[in-house]
Amino acid sequence: MLSRLAGSVFHVGSAVERADVVARMLDVYVVRPDAGVVDDESVVGSALHRVVGARSSGRRRDRAAVVESLALDRHEPASVAHAVGVARDHARRAREVVSTELWDCLDVTRSRMPRKVAVDRAHEFLGWVRERSALAVGVVEGDVSRDEVWEFFTLGRSLLRCGLTARLLASPLVDAGSAASWTTALRACGAGEAFRRGRDHNGVDPQEAAGFLLHESHSPRSLAFLAARADDCLSDVAPACVDDQVAAFRVARSALGRVDVGDPAGIRVAADGLAAAVDVVVAALEERVFAVPAPTH
Repeated sequence: MLSRLAGSVFHVGSAVERADVVARMLDVYVVRPDAGVVDDESVVGSALHRVVGARSSGRRRDRAAVVESLALDRHEPASVAHAVGVARDHARRAREVVSTELWDCLDVTRSRMPRKVAVDRAHEFLGWVRERSALAVGVVEGDVSRDEVWEFFTLGRSLLRCGLTARLLASPLVDAGSAASWTTALRACGAGEAFRRGRDHNGVDPQEAAGFLLHESHSPRSLAFLAARADDCLSDVAPACVDDQVAAFRVARSALGRVDVGDPAGIRVAADGLAAAVDVVVAALEERVFAVPAPTH
């Protein structure tokens, strides 16, 4: 597969996943926060900006400003609006390998992306973003052969969600000893219902929740599942020029598997290590695999 096409498909998957992840985190931590968790809007806003990798600035961090910045600001690379635009633009560049149905889905989503949303309507908007992201993923899962197109799309999705989930678990937004904090983290990762299903109690035990988000190999929202899926895709499509970075990612994945869910410091260290390893792999792919050489004449 040509590097430019591989890079475009990778970025479509990554951007679609970013739109979903950022929309969930915004909805849970800013728009409709649970009682009993961090209630200082400025603290939450700053922490959430760091988790999603938004640019640091001196702007205010109240509820309305955070929604504006992370949902609607088309110049903020970490925002939902920017992710939707990136997904659409890269799908256009890869039209020869991207299905018409996926292109139509992303093009329509981009054309309907609003520039302003009232704070009291933000929940509905973020729900719409999640639905459009799920539709795009569903099109790929349902239509695309399990070839390199699917591999690069899935690799982009897996690395993006793995990195942001790891940053969330290492952030001040998660109090490792608080059941309420873990309930919110489960919701922010889209794992709340899956965690409760099959359990004979309604409460959330912090260690059970930590174990679910870190080690549950059957949950597509857990770090164990995401790291394993990314590893599988890297084994299939990553060339030798990124072997060192992939090896470091596997070391971080192994360290995550050994972490004690009753050790808050250990969870943060392992999650930080995994997030950093994801960043290194993505940077290496961008520089050595997806980069298109500049014309020489």
